[in-house]
Amino acid sequence: MIAARTIGMTKLQSIKNIALPQALKISIPAWSNELIYLLKYTSIVYIIQVRELTAEGKFIAAETFKFIEIFAIIAIIYLVLTILFTTIIDKFEERLRIPGIGSKETVGIRNAKIF
Repeated sequence: MIAARTIGMTKLQSIKNIALPQALKISIPAWSNELIYLLKYTSIVYIIQVRELTAEGKFIAAETFKFIEIFAIIAIIYLVLTILFTTIIDKFEERLRIPGIGSKETVGIRNAKIF
């Protein structure tokens, strides 16, 4: 912030061009977790009477008496959506990763050389 002000940026410009992009890049993993949780817990909205995938599956299964097949298809749909969202978010995070912050390389006892 001080360096931005030193080169002549206003406080608003330094927040917009320096602080905010860094903060957004750091907060992407938390936002992506929330997106995945939202997808996984959409079946909970059935409790408050909102029709969604699980509820529709229950209605179809009740009509056709094919519970295993219907719920297997629903499970596959949820799995595909979760994998798809996770893959897209991982690529997005990797593209916007700040070098040195949140890197996938771990430093510690596991990587330490004994001799």
